[in-house]
Amino acid sequence: MATTDSEEQIRRHDVFVNLAEELQIQRSGVHSAKMAENLFRYEEGRDLVGIDDEAQRAIYYETASRSLVAVQFDKHGVYAGERELLQRGLDDPTAWVEAHGSGLVWIHPRYSNTAGTRTQ
Repeated sequence: MATTDSEEQIRRHDVFVNLAEELQIQRSGVHSAKMAENLFRYEEGRDLVGIDDEAQRAIYYETASRSLVAVQFDKHGVYAGERELLQRGLDDPTAWVEAHGSGLVWIHPRYSNTAGTRTQ
């Protein structure tokens, strides 16, 4: 069955709501929707993988460099200058999520079947 644009929009909205709810819990309800919006806005050329256990850094897979990075974020945005390289030379971050997923408070649903953390 083909996916329609409206089905894709619903799924994107559900992922956004799920992330904002988790940020609300982890960051005491301070600007969770704005932070979620900033995290998804930063995805150009990257895939959001998850949020670290302290909900202070987002984990992204950078497609061009095939690298996994952790980046600080808050209500003002994502701080690319404060990124930490976690692993390079990855064709797919799934194995990393399987190994480190228990240290994340949120995992994007595209990877959530691979680790036992809270999502959706």
